[in-house]
Amino acid sequence: MPEVEDLAFKIIAAFEDEYFLIAKRNAFNAVFNKYLSLVDPQGAMDPYDASVELGYSHRAEFNEMIKELKEQSLIS
Repeated sequence: MPEVEDLAFKIIAAFEDEYFLIAKRNAFNAVFNKYLSLVDPQGAMDPYDASVELGYSHRAEFNEMIKELKEQSLIS
């Protein structure tokens, strides 16, 4: 499923681009905490790896995460 990896890369690239804008970083972190905790409850994984894992093991939640990131204009 290359689509999962492509979307995960897009998310992380946007996160890194906006990292120094505190409001955007906090918005990303809130979404990550909500969704990525399903596959990484301790927060030990790299966000890209956790996003890919979420896409493969919890596709509905992955799609919801994408939707939420778009609604908040964090990704296009």
